Amino acid sequence: MWAIIDKRAPREAIEKLKENFIVLEFSSKNITYEEVSGHPDIFIFQEKNKLIIAPNSPQELIDFLDNQKVNYTFGKKEVGIELNNSTQYNCIITDELLLHKKGFTDDVISKKHIDKKLVELPQSYTRCSLTKVNNNSFITSDSGIYKALIKKGLNTLLVDPKPIELPGYPYGFFGGTNGIFNNTSYFIGSLKYHHQGNLIKKFLEINNVTITELYQGALYDGGGIFFGGN
Repeated sequence: MWAIIDKRAPREAIEKLKENFIVLEFSSKNITYEEVSGHPDIFIFQEKNKLIIAPNSPQELIDFLDNQKVNYTFGKKEVGIELNNSTQYNCIITDELLLHKKGFTDDVISKKHIDKKLVELPQSYTRCSLTKVNNNSFITSDSGIYKALIKKGLNTLLVDPKPIELPGYPYGFFGGTNGIFNNTSYFIGSLKYHHQGNLIKKFLEINNVTITELYQGALYDGGGIFFGGN
């Protein structure tokens, strides 16, 4: 089993993740904003058993995926330092839906999932802001995304982003604090440092998701954690 996490995440979290996964400590240089340069969700879009990655992804990422025999393909657009070229892989799919801001999705993703209904969101940093718990349940720290998903009848929990740490910004995004694998949500941090922690725990438990806290500290937005393997 493998995992990809921001190299700048708290060391304790990375080391704990390494107890059960082969880990890539992800980073990039001179490609996108420095604050999110280690965030895998800027470069990677994940399907069930396949990744679509930016064509200018760091070679270290490509080598890691090759070594782990991960099924992946390249997207069309390179990641850059503007809003419209740093969010094209930052979307989420369910069995029936594609969730993203209209016009921001990489063409390879859009064409491959043309059969899915686009849920238009006001935030192009969708995966940063949103955790897909399952096909019908979500947690977000973005009020615009929350309203859009509720309008579609999707079970969604809105949480406060202010307790979430993202160096260089006043606060981070909830989607970037975690990754779900085999019905376990791995958090970069502890929910006890978030004033809605018990509410988040209850929401996950109701949806049959267990929780692993990778270190005892405030939730850290590292652009999510990507998982794969058996």
